[in-house]
Parts: sequence; structure tokens; C-alpha cells
Amino acid sequence: MTIKVTQSTNSFSVKLKSTPKYKVSVSAEANSVASSLTDLTDFDSTGVQDSYLIMYDAATQKYKTVNPDLVLSKATTEPISPGLPSDFVDKLDIDLDDKIDLDAGGF
Repeated sequence: MTIKVTQSTNSFSVKLKSTPKYKVSVSAEANSVASSLTDLTDFDSTGVQDSYLIMYDAATQKYKTVNPDLVLSKATTEPISPGLPSDFVDKLDIDLDDKIDLDAGGF
């Protein structure tokens, strides 16, 4: 027995030289790959802007874009390790040393 299977676009044709009684079923699985973040189901693209960051929002169980200032604000109240990283604070101290003049007053 000879079986010839050909595929053209989304259709299949099968030719048999004899006529046996076969039951044939065809199944196809299609997996798609996201080509951008907005194609993902767990990404909220509302408010996407230049220079924004991606942050996970546990309340919605989605990733979303946020203003970088929010990241710094959240760092100060983060429950596991609150506060800004010490190397970041040290760098600010050096960078702002001559830019901020604090007057302690007189005694």
C-alpha cells in the first residue's frame, strides 16, 4: 500500500492506492510567541511612557509601567529591606555636597 500526504498552506490531501478503511484525524497545535510586551496577557500597557520602568503589581497580578520616582518612594517603605541602598545614598551625598547648603543656625 502506498500513502501520499501533501500539505498546501492550511490544508492536507491524502491519496491511497488501495481503499482500506482507515479513520484519519489531524490535529494541530499552534503556539504563538509575543512580539512585544503589549501582546502579553499579564502586562498592563495603560500609561506606557518613555523612561518608565516595569514593575509587578501583586493586586492585579500583572506587570505595569511606573514612573521611576515611584520606585524610589516604594524603596523607602519596602517591608523586607526598607530604605534606599547605601551605595545610592553615598553617591547622592557626594553629588549633592556642594549643591545643598544647610544652615544649622547659631549657638
